[in-house]
Amino acid sequence: MKRHLYFIIFALPFYLLAQSNEDCLTCHGDKSIKTPERPELYINNDSFSISVHGKAGISCIDCHSDLKSVQDFPHSEKLKKVSCSECHSDAYEKMKNSIHSGKVECKNCHGSHYIYEKDNPNSLIYPLNAPRICEECHLKRVKTKRGFEFIKLYDDSIHGRALTKSGLIYSATCVSCHGSHDIMSTSSKDSKVFRKNIPALCGNCHKGVLQDFLEGVHGKDFLKGNADVPVCIDCHGEHDIYPIDQPRSKVYHTKVPQVCGKCHANEILARKYGYSIFRVLTYQKSFHGIATNYGDLRTANCASCHDYHNIRKSSDPKSPIHPENLSKTCGKCHKGAGRDFAKGKIHVWEEKKENIWAYIVRKFYNIMITVIIGGFIIFISVELYARIKRGFKR
Repeated sequence: MKRHLYFIIFALPFYLLAQSNEDCLTCHGDKSIKTPERPELYINNDSFSISVHGKAGISCIDCHSDLKSVQDFPHSEKLKKVSCSECHSDAYEKMKNSIHSGKVECKNCHGSHYIYEKDNPNSLIYPLNAPRICEECHLKRVKTKRGFEFIKLYDDSIHGRALTKSGLIYSATCVSCHGSHDIMSTSSKDSKVFRKNIPALCGNCHKGVLQDFLEGVHGKDFLKGNADVPVCIDCHGEHDIYPIDQPRSKVYHTKVPQVCGKCHANEILARKYGYSIFRVLTYQKSFHGIATNYGDLRTANCASCHDYHNIRKSSDPKSPIHPENLSKTCGKCHKGAGRDFAKGKIHVWEEKKENIWAYIVRKFYNIMITVIIGGFIIFISVELYARIKRGFKR
């Protein structure tokens, strides 16, 4: 009992010297103290009291620790910078190793005196508010190779509009894809948006799509470490992802052949993996390809027959282009299509060794068109010559 009494007597002078929030608010609770350059000097106690720090009983001098021993007020104009790491060491360590280290302070994203829980609509990092916080820097001060416009594309994307127009707070925000305290350069293997990490990242929301992708030919090769196979962003884009029924979408119906063609018409990749680059070209020459190129949304594109996320080899019984499944696949557009109908080739390359009749017909038409057009040119030339000559004689 005597020991406790000694402690109280010893600590009492320090307790009496400690400044309370009320002491600080004597000056900082007066609106006239703030200036255009220093609006944070004014503290609204009502707003602070419902913040995470206010609810936790954190006092002014717990953060502004250099004021603990100050007795003469007003205090010095310049105070020591507040160190959030004293309480938030885990977040601080992540931040220290991130791309923001030394460039962004905690208060830039969280605020200073009025910090609220992340699920509080008043919080700066609430999903509906988070993009605006990131854009404060990334649309004004942070220059990237793609420029400010690339960042701005998010606002009108399917994710951005779902967030701001529909109020779906579970839609992807900057934090969903890039992280929060542990944001790394996109070239870093530890970055959430590093190419190898993209399928798992998108799969956080699109779980069924991820499963389909991993079961398909692209996903299986991806799991083997093949860096050439496409991942989500190669087909859908990044910030500029739009609904597939919008013409500006990268996977809009008429754009799908071009998306697939980035790889399947690439000679280097074709030689490396042993597939024909003529698959895209022969499709473009087919009825389906020509109609699609003219904007017809009813005709089949690559995805109509091969599927999109769950693309399988034709030898796979689950593939829509497996011989046993072709009549069903064709029947999606051509009602009543039977096995004989499905035998027709889509990718017809008019080479003599592959299709002699297609080769003959093509040669015949080439010769006939040349002869007819050539004959017209000769006829018109002779006629013009005769008229000019008659005109000179007159």
